[in-house]
Amino acid sequence: MKVISKTHVGMVRNNNEDSLLVREPFLFAVADGMGGYSAGEVASRETLKAFEAATHELRHGQVGNPAEVLREAFAKANTHTYKMAQKNNAYNGMGTTLTALYLPGNNTAYAAHVGDSRLYLYRNNILSQITKDHSYVADLLAKGKITDSEAFNHPKRNMLLQALGVDEEINTDIIHFALERGDILLLCSDGLSDMLRDVEIASILKATDFENAAANLMEQSLDNGGKDNISLIMIAVGEDE
Repeated sequence: MKVISKTHVGMVRNNNEDSLLVREPFLFAVADGMGGYSAGEVASRETLKAFEAATHELRHGQVGNPAEVLREAFAKANTHTYKMAQKNNAYNGMGTTLTALYLPGNNTAYAAHVGDSRLYLYRNNILSQITKDHSYVADLLAKGKITDSEAFNHPKRNMLLQALGVDEEINTDIIHFALERGDILLLCSDGLSDMLRDVEIASILKATDFENAAANLMEQSLDNGGKDNISLIMIAVGEDE
């Protein structure tokens, strides 16, 4: 396994509201905070702290049902951030996306997801989005009311339908899928996926080796505008360090 993580404030914003969790070789996560001032940064950071604390079993191989542990960890992280927002006026309305990946090491993967950060799988030169965006535009797209092109350029594409810390309860997507040697997993905030269409991401992954691909994804996102914070974690499955 090889792992590369990168984050950048982008070309427009003054602070980075993204947070990353990299706990090789088992647990990885991307959180993209919102709320203005420092609240978004606090939301993503605190949510990841609470999530990590609640996944101790996963990181130490002491679990029989990873899906349930991930679901409960998301619920605990949500409660933690929600209570912070309720107790401090400066944090009112803050929230964060959270997309997490657990690799137990048996050629399988578990993903847990709320919001519009993404998990992609790149296999045999084909890029697939594993997670489903919890957003207004993704909902329109799923209902066939807009096209892919219209979705990419839609003025409300960042309007979330669900995020951690906003409501007392959340509905977490849990996804279990098989892995193959040579797979590349890409976790990213929407600062990357809003700047790069899927075909552009796939083209970069196809054209360059693993180490350079991560740098090129970041560079191209910045070249395309870098309108938001940009964060990514790339994992090459079955490759030696």
